Amino acid sequence: MKTTIPVIIIMLFLISFISCEEDECKCQINIYKSWEASDFMSIESVLYTKENGYNPVIEFKTDGTLAFQLDANGGTGTFEISENNSIEIANLGWTDMCCDSEFSEKFVEMLLLVNSFSIEGNILKLFVTEWGWIELKLISH
Repeated sequence: MKTTIPVIIIMLFLISFISCEEDECKCQINIYKSWEASDFMSIESVLYTKENGYNPVIEFKTDGTLAFQLDANGGTGTFEISENNSIEIANLGWTDMCCDSEFSEKFVEMLLLVNSFSIEGNILKLFVTEWGWIELKLISH
């Protein structure tokens, strides 16, 4: 009986230590980074191919704001994350000093319709119900 109590205590300690490490791993990559739009996955994706040299970038900031850079124009907005990786992007505004690629224009158009996200490794997917998703690659740590 005396030896089973220390064994149980050690096992409980190990279980709590392992579960804490798993939580820390999940938090290492979060949305509060800079991401480069790499592709659309939807029925109409073929209409908006990414051209070389055009790399829309979006940065999600911890204060609930975002900034994005298109081919020529830049902009800002706000976002709010709630349970189950739901996200609402709003209040987008951007400059209109020159033409952007069709890919960048579609990127901004779809941002307002994004309603959830997932992060797998260095890939962020912004989902739009009944359309598809925008795939982005991590560019800053």
